Amino acid sequence: MPRLLYPFLVYRSFFFPFFVLSLIVVPCWLVFRLYRLRSPGHPLSLRRETLLLTFVLYVCGLASATLSPNHPSRVNAETAVGIEVHPNLASLTCSSAIMAKGSNDRFFCLYNAKGNVFLFFPLGILLPLVWRRLHFWSGLGIATALSISIELLQYFSRAWGSYRTADINDVVLNVFGAGVGLGAVFLLRLGRGTRRRVRRA
Repeated sequence: MPRLLYPFLVYRSFFFPFFVLSLIVVPCWLVFRLYRLRSPGHPLSLRRETLLLTFVLYVCGLASATLSPNHPSRVNAETAVGIEVHPNLASLTCSSAIMAKGSNDRFFCLYNAKGNVFLFFPLGILLPLVWRRLHFWSGLGIATALSISIELLQYFSRAWGSYRTADINDVVLNVFGAGVGLGAVFLLRLGRGTRRRVRRA
């Protein structure tokens, strides 16, 4: 059992903020939706309500993962740049010469890169499902704006001792993850539309 739980230990600092935030946001969201559904012109759709609730839970998870305080050691805090505005291919691919295989720097780089991609992948899937008329580039624009906003909030959170950094490379990875999710949904829709046209023919 401990071996099965070991891969999830790195996320232990995420679950408590997510649980607390969800306890606050989800009831407020349900009250808001119940009020909206009482007004005329808003018929109940179980599928849409489930998608909206899933999106709200995802946003809670995104906020917990990116905006909860991060307190590294004093040495790391003092040496942190704070903001990085230049894309770095070595950082994006974890191929820098100083990141030897098996080193802690390479492990953290890969962990951070994969985390940033997978963090926004669900956003790319959920956006076109919740808003069916959303275009691909509009979805990518929303992902970009959201990622930049998160990085700016992370930078300003240093004022109260969070010591998070704002990195343009994280934005690139976030948008890539969202783009993969968006592309998957639009490709599935395209394939479904093609099959329908073939059947009608």
